Amino acid sequence: MTDYIDPAFFLNSAGVELIECIEINHPSFSAPYRYMCNNTDPMILGGNTYQYTPLQIDKNNISNDLEQGMSISFADIDDDFSKAVFNIPKTEFSRIRPTFRYFGFRDDQLDEPAITFQTLEVPKINKDSSGKVTFEARAPGLNDVATGKLYTFEDYPLLRGS
Repeated sequence: MTDYIDPAFFLNSAGVELIECIEINHPSFSAPYRYMCNNTDPMILGGNTYQYTPLQIDKNNISNDLEQGMSISFADIDDDFSKAVFNIPKTEFSRIRPTFRYFGFRDDQLDEPAITFQTLEVPKINKDSSGKVTFEARAPGLNDVATGKLYTFEDYPLLRGS
C-alpha cells in the first residue's frame, strides 16, 4: 500500500519569513513600546523584546525616499500605549513628537534587522472606541521654511565637495 502525501506539503515551502516590528518612543515614556505582528509569543529580536499585537503596516513610499512615511494601525489591547500617549501634555507633544522606527527581521537571523527605515516622527495619534490605534509616521520636515531659493554650484561652490 502506498502512503498518501498531502499535496499541501509541496505547495507550502518553509522559506524565510519576515517578522515586521515597530518601535514608538517619547522622552515621557518609561520605555519604548515595541510591537510585532507575526508571533503571538513575545520575542527577543536584536536584543529588544517585542510584544504581539494585531498590526497593519502600510508603507507610503519606497524605502530609499527621503519622504518616507507609513500608516500604522494596531489594537492597543491593554490600553498601556494609549494611556502613555494621552498623558503627554499637549504643549510637549507639539514640541517633541513621538518617534517611530520600523524593523524587519528574518526569522532565521534574529540578532539584527534585515530591513530598517530612518527614524520617523508621529505628529498625531488617534484611538477609536474599539481600541484601534492609528497614526501616520513620516519623515520630519527638514526644510519647513520653503524659501524657494535654489542652491546652485555657481552660487555655492562648496556644494561640490573636495
